[in-house]
Amino acid sequence: MSDRVDWNDLRDRRLAEPGAAEAYEATRIAYELGQEVRHLRERSGWSQSQLARAAGMTQSAVARFEAGGTIPTLPVLERLAGALDMRLDVRFTPNADAA
Repeated sequence: MSDRVDWNDLRDRRLAEPGAAEAYEATRIAYELGQEVRHLRERSGWSQSQLARAAGMTQSAVARFEAGGTIPTLPVLERLAGALDMRLDVRFTPNADAA
């Protein structure tokens, strides 16, 4: 018999560790926010540098944010939204499985 573990088993074990699921969820949210900002920036025809100037940030901060590498504060999200001529809308929605 083999003691080898497949990826799914290893992932499940790691996600069961204290705090891991919360960290995974925070990373997912940061990634999705970054992707949305990137989509809006590209739709506007802006470079990261142009967005950074408009939002009072550095280009590298915008790049890290778009890559999901940072968890933004609400003031940062508000600055990005304003620079993109958008309104930040933070809301709670029911979980899909809570029907």
